[in-house]
Amino acid sequence: MLFAVMVGASSWPCLYTFSCLERDPFVRCISRFRSGLIGLTVLLCFWSAASAEPLPGSGADSGKIVVYRDTWGVPHIYASTVEGGMFAMGWAQAQDRPVQLLRNLARGMGEISRADGESGIESDIVAKTFRLYESSQERLNRLDRDALARTEAFVNGINAWYAAHPEDVPDWWGDREVNVAMIVAFGRLFLHGWSIDDGFGDLKRGGIEPGVDETPRASNQWAIAPSRTADGHAILYIDPHLSWFGPSRFWEFRIHAGDLHGSGFTLAGQNFIGLGHNENLAWAMTTGGPDTADIYELTLNPDNPLQYRYDDEWRTLSQREIVIHVRGRDEPIRQAVYESHHGPIVALRNGKAYAHRMAYADQVEGVEAWNHLNFAKDYTGAVDAMATLQVFPQNVMVADTSGNIYYQRTGRVPRRPEGYDFSRPVDGSTSKTEWLGFHPSSDHPQILNPPTGYMQNCNISPDRMLPNCPLRADDFPAYLFTDRGYGSQKGGWLNQRGSRALELLASDDSVTIDKALEWAVDVQPYGADRWMTVLKIAHEQFGDSFRNDAGYQAAIRDLLAWDCRLTRDSTAALKYVYWRQQLEMDYGRDVVDEADAVITDLQRAVGAPPQPLDFDESQLQAALSSLSGAMARLKKHWGSWDVPYGRKFRVGRDDQSWPVGGGGDFGTRTLRSMSYEKEREDHTRWGRGGQTSTQIVVLSRPVQSWTFVPIGQSDRADSPHYRDQAEQLFSPRQLKPTWWLPQDLAGHIETRTVLDVPEK
Repeated sequence: MLFAVMVGASSWPCLYTFSCLERDPFVRCISRFRSGLIGLTVLLCFWSAASAEPLPGSGADSGKIVVYRDTWGVPHIYASTVEGGMFAMGWAQAQDRPVQLLRNLARGMGEISRADGESGIESDIVAKTFRLYESSQERLNRLDRDALARTEAFVNGINAWYAAHPEDVPDWWGDREVNVAMIVAFGRLFLHGWSIDDGFGDLKRGGIEPGVDETPRASNQWAIAPSRTADGHAILYIDPHLSWFGPSRFWEFRIHAGDLHGSGFTLAGQNFIGLGHNENLAWAMTTGGPDTADIYELTLNPDNPLQYRYDDEWRTLSQREIVIHVRGRDEPIRQAVYESHHGPIVALRNGKAYAHRMAYADQVEGVEAWNHLNFAKDYTGAVDAMATLQVFPQNVMVADTSGNIYYQRTGRVPRRPEGYDFSRPVDGSTSKTEWLGFHPSSDHPQILNPPTGYMQNCNISPDRMLPNCPLRADDFPAYLFTDRGYGSQKGGWLNQRGSRALELLASDDSVTIDKALEWAVDVQPYGADRWMTVLKIAHEQFGDSFRNDAGYQAAIRDLLAWDCRLTRDSTAALKYVYWRQQLEMDYGRDVVDEADAVITDLQRAVGAPPQPLDFDESQLQAALSSLSGAMARLKKHWGSWDVPYGRKFRVGRDDQSWPVGGGGDFGTRTLRSMSYEKEREDHTRWGRGGQTSTQIVVLSRPVQSWTFVPIGQSDRADSPHYRDQAEQLFSPRQLKPTWWLPQDLAGHIETRTVLDVPEK
């Protein structure tokens, strides 16, 4: 039993909390205080405060639309209807991210060049080539009634904020209002980006550069069944790795609105819980879905290049003009886009045109899949969501309060005719290469409650999700089983993050919540212990050659005592990174990669016998020489050999940063994954991407959850939540409780706002 006097929104000046676990709780609890009088006073205060301060969403706030913000600035939305909650979500997003929200919508419309100038042109060309906004406007009537009504309410909330705060509207946006098609178009830009890149990948494998940069994407996920947890509840790890800034900057919230109760993240400009949990189900997604786009090579008519051959006839390419207004230019860019029945032409070469065909080209109903997830009663709600074929190509992993864990490699996947290599451009001049409809989601690789009691997919192939995985590459078409790299290897591939996840999951058959939270921010690169073994062997044989090298001696002492973790305070961790970098500088990436394949030996994680560490004398001596060189470089950069990892690697925003642990470079990738910007003049490297919206969800009744973000909730520089999580949570690797239930939130309310829905 737990008694507490709550503060925050109340007038009580302090918080008293004490546990009553004894048989006679009242007597035992009183005895915990220095005197019975003090204890009785606190108890009376508790009952007085409880009666005076009802829980969030109740009492005088019952039936109202209320946005409570907790002490991290995260909004907790309470409303009597889903539509009321969606209105508040739009309002709160605009309050937190006033410019980012409109920037995201502009990207979906192909208008980010209005804000960014020249740097936005490529993005706008892609959005307009695939008609993301125009087709959204044309097909809104395909949304089901609930999805449309809820999105309209969300839009109304956004517009209500901007109407009341016109100073938050940037000049490049103008005086227009946000509409539903803008929301749909941005969702398509983000979600369909995987498929757009799939097609451009086929083009590159055909030897043609598309002229479009691929968006870097990665993620972690694992699920543990109740049979392997200490409290008998499933646990899900949700951990997307994307840019910390720009369109993928996630927005955190909690919601209790009608039948929708949950916690998680979405993008500014999107409604519903994108990744997170409701009362019954939690869901995660990682990059690595099936192939959902192809490139068709078309033969053009030499007498009329606007025609292409198809079977026994010449078909005419349709033509339209896209117009891009660029900030800083007096005249807009005007560009012709040609389109075949396969899709838009994205390249021309030697009398051939290359058409990009995307499985989602005419799809605008993506929100309906998230409608299933947000209101799911158990894992079958996720199955229903994927059956819509609206989820973008992903590894989807879920867990529910009934104890199920489930995985599906999902997407809207076309059936391809046999006999053609669809991993590169295929002949588009014949109907023999046409798609044959779409695979139902029942065809996709999927697992329910694996016998191991755990599974992970940290951007690896399905057959490496767990030891003795029942999924086999030969049982599926290659394009269903693998992703954009499937042409060279159908399956069997792992990475450092996936191997480390498997190592941890296999190590404990009674996982506690504390252990799950620790694993979510694990900073040990898989294979680092074997690299230290090689270093020890080399030192024992050839270390005498460096007995007068002070830098080498400092390094060897530190590294041979190292725990192999890239913690922010570790001096050995920074020495290890410098050494790995020096090896690559001295001998080249290919040579080091070959050695790393043997030393790190990723397949050990799924039960393969370890590869022997047999290196010849010259290789061992070379390793020590690089260590000596690395220490000279370390001393030159920092003036000392004993510099903590976090002095170089930082998390921050604007002019403030804090030390951080965890790796993201070649050979040092950890589950606590980060990508770092280029080295600054002071030799620091600041994080720019990686763990974006990390969550641990325990599927108890009620559900428990913990989260953090790398920077902060707000984009307003004068807000205390502009970068508070960077300093207080992300730097020390500490997830925060979500307080998503009203009884948990009650003691942590910073502000309360009641919203009125304006009449149209």
